[in-house]
Amino acid sequence: MKRLSFVVAFLGILLVLPVNAAASDLTLSDALSRTLKSNPDLQKYEYQRQAAEALTLQAEFSPNPKVGLEVENFAGSGENSGLDNAQMTLSFSQVIELGGKRQQRVNAATAEEKVQQAEFEYQRIEVLAQTTQRFYQLMKLQELINLSKKQLHRTESLLKTARERSEAGAVAHSEVTRIQLQRERQLTDRDEMKGKLAQAQAKLSAMWAEEPDFQQVSGHFRFPLSLPEKSEALRAVNKAPEYLRLLDSERLLRAQAKALKADSSSDLSLGLGLRYNNQLDDTGFVVEASMPLQLQNPNIGRIKQRRVLHQSNLQQQKLVRTQLRSLALALVNSLQTHQSYLTKVKNTLLPLAQQLLEQTNKGYMRGTHSLLQVLDAQNELAELEYQRISREHTIYSDVIQLERMTGQAFLGEPQ
Repeated sequence: MKRLSFVVAFLGILLVLPVNAAASDLTLSDALSRTLKSNPDLQKYEYQRQAAEALTLQAEFSPNPKVGLEVENFAGSGENSGLDNAQMTLSFSQVIELGGKRQQRVNAATAEEKVQQAEFEYQRIEVLAQTTQRFYQLMKLQELINLSKKQLHRTESLLKTARERSEAGAVAHSEVTRIQLQRERQLTDRDEMKGKLAQAQAKLSAMWAEEPDFQQVSGHFRFPLSLPEKSEALRAVNKAPEYLRLLDSERLLRAQAKALKADSSSDLSLGLGLRYNNQLDDTGFVVEASMPLQLQNPNIGRIKQRRVLHQSNLQQQKLVRTQLRSLALALVNSLQTHQSYLTKVKNTLLPLAQQLLEQTNKGYMRGTHSLLQVLDAQNELAELEYQRISREHTIYSDVIQLERMTGQAFLGEPQ
């Protein structure tokens, strides 16, 4: 449990440097705090935890003693008519559990309670990771909308130049129309992104079961990142929540099997009583002891079931661990590929695309470049800017997935 607790705190600061936010802006810390407080999937675990605690309390109780009253030789015929010859016995008896039943029962209930507590921790990590993913999806859309504003500004500037040249008779009016078409398409795309932004806001606020009460999220993608090595990711698999869940289940199955085995042994029942003979007006003590004959194990089927489930659990541990190692390696490879591509885009491709656009804009004003060349340069720059944002978001998504899968923090607090 302690291995996982820090991940919850880590997700609260994961990968974001907050900027000065307006009152209506939502930070990642706020989103995670609201999720922990009001997420419907997390609320049910509190009741399940209390139910498991109640079963642990129940397991600690031993059988209650019994009190009995027995009347013999009365209301019959002859000498046994009436109560003259009646014999009455008042007894107290107690079942003494043997074979360590009570302790094994408590151990099994405690193991079940720990499984419930662990399930809550695992589910909390899942929910917080999902909240973080939705937060960064919203951040991506915000950056894309800002990018569309830049693109629209470029188109407006080009449209102004084309109108001036058209009025001077240097170019056909169709070029103005062509740019106007480009502008309208950009406006349409921006409106569509605004609709997606509203949808993403609703999905994020659904994590704490409320309607959106914020205008935008606060923060930005921070690069470059120090990505985990393959060896780190493989070591982290041994502490992955999904793998630890199987270990918890294995301990529970072992505890349940021991409890069933202990329950298969016979219990001793001891009794002490006082007998009164009405005919003789005598009293005497009665002592009794009994134990059922266990001709066959009453839990043989349940014990076999636990044994089969235990073997299945061990097999699942091997398969899940192997699968998680493969997925971890795939994520690390994906992160390295995306970061390498992002570096080339930012350091080489974007500067060249910006330079190309400046050159074609100047050439268009001088009449040495055509409108199509300018539009191609604009589209090339826009595509690379989109790739930059998309790759940054993809890297963050992969990192969050790796954190969620392994339950480990690789990046630490942002600087």
